[in-house]
Amino acid sequence: MWLPDDTDGGWGAKFKTEMLSFHDECKGLHIEIMRAIAEGLGIDVSWFDSYTDRGDNTLRLLHYPPVNKDVFEKNPDQVRAGEHSDYGSITLLFQDSRGGLQVESPRGTFVDATPIQDTIVINAGDLLARWSNDNIKSTKHRVVQPPLPPAPGQGDTYPARYSIAYFCNPNFDRIVEVIPNTVGKEGRKYEGVNSGDYLVMRLEATY
Repeated sequence: MWLPDDTDGGWGAKFKTEMLSFHDECKGLHIEIMRAIAEGLGIDVSWFDSYTDRGDNTLRLLHYPPVNKDVFEKNPDQVRAGEHSDYGSITLLFQDSRGGLQVESPRGTFVDATPIQDTIVINAGDLLARWSNDNIKSTKHRVVQPPLPPAPGQGDTYPARYSIAYFCNPNFDRIVEVIPNTVGKEGRKYEGVNSGDYLVMRLEATY
């Protein structure tokens, strides 16, 4: 995570302090959520602790610029972020009130993840799907046209959208293998994979 230095009269130092504190708070939340997942899977509540203690996670501040509504009128299939799933264990997503985030339902249709104040959207990632032998599915999601019209006084322009994504990963030096008690009659679907190598491979394929 790149952070500014203190060459701007103090703003950079304050920003760095706030972001590092937020990163650590999210790290703690990741550990707690993985403990809840462990309990749900019927394994020891601390089973994931040795995979999450280093905090090899990524914090991204996301900005979708203002856009004129005729962009969507002329391109009805236009999306602001294409359909995808995240690579790691889970993602903590903090979104503003503008909306536009959609997640894929079990039926294969996309539904709005309507913003709710003071809540966090939690997406399951591809490594968690591997870990659980697909008992937990990774969450496909996308960002589309904002559901609300431009606010009064803003003409035909949708305002900017902001969100924060905290991508949680198993420690980069750990091997992620299917949890034994998640294997049913279908057998083990995935081979073990090094967390860091897997994430690098996925990023290189994307970018």
